[in-house]
Amino acid sequence: MSQKVWVIDDVNEQQVSVTRVKQKKIPAFQQKPPIRRNPSLAFSLSIILWGCGQFYNKQLKSGILFLVFMFNFYLLMCIVIMHWESIKFLFESIHVDGSGTLLIFGFFYLSGLSVWQVNAWHAYINCIRMSAGSFNATKIKLLPAVCSLFMPGWGQVLNGQIKKSLFFQVFAFMNLAIFPFILIIFLVWPTLEASRSRLVIEWIFSFSIILSPFLIMVWILSIFDAVKVSLHNTKKVPMLIRIKYAAKKFRYHRKLYGLKNTVLPLIKRTTLVLLLLVFCLINYHSVPKKFYMLQLQKLGNQMSEQGMTVMPGIIEKLSDSFSSGK
Repeated sequence: MSQKVWVIDDVNEQQVSVTRVKQKKIPAFQQKPPIRRNPSLAFSLSIILWGCGQFYNKQLKSGILFLVFMFNFYLLMCIVIMHWESIKFLFESIHVDGSGTLLIFGFFYLSGLSVWQVNAWHAYINCIRMSAGSFNATKIKLLPAVCSLFMPGWGQVLNGQIKKSLFFQVFAFMNLAIFPFILIIFLVWPTLEASRSRLVIEWIFSFSIILSPFLIMVWILSIFDAVKVSLHNTKKVPMLIRIKYAAKKFRYHRKLYGLKNTVLPLIKRTTLVLLLLVFCLINYHSVPKKFYMLQLQKLGNQMSEQGMTVMPGIIEKLSDSFSSGK
């Protein structure tokens, strides 16, 4: 009898051949270069034109959405400014006075500012996720200072300092909310009738007046920081690393030049700061306080004539405390 012989193929050999085909190397000339985009450019484009940073990131749907938001926001703002009296009359027909109407559109304005900020940071974060490699700060030295002049925190983004930029962006939002509000209140206040809504507006106006000098100082600080960091590359390094570097540098200079020559420049700088503080303290009593208080009292009287009560009351309490402190 003839014997039947069964032949079994080697399965492992087939798997090896398959894996060899899968692990076939792609030639270098066929490999696509990694996508490298600039996150600060995406942020800046979205600040200038909503959605433009998303177009830069090839996110067309998000870009169109933010562009539509921008168009509607500016269109409504133009309609409110050009036809304020008609809009006020329309809201009065549904028992909403002029102050309530102003508060409604103020809320809409703050919502638009929020969407604007979200649009810029959305472009920045998605650009980082899509890009390959690390982001280097801009090489144009004065560009961060110019951008921070228009909006606090913008220059810090160009310098690659995101945490510091977020800090200044909070004050940028407050600047863009408070200063237009102060200007609008000066223009429309005589047309507002006495009501609870007008009292709320007056409290917001008083808070804005008190806070505005501090916001201006932070704005100037943002410009100064953007200039200082852009001119010195070492300032872009995180603070902890800079402290460690300064400590190593101090020890190195002490070994090289001695303790006296190392500490003396630091003492000179500290002495100059202390002398400036002493000068300010000595001249504190010679500052013409009466002149400034008279100007504040005149401002309070003018506001009282316009029907305001909150800010004139604050000025009156301030003048009383000044006169009692003599």
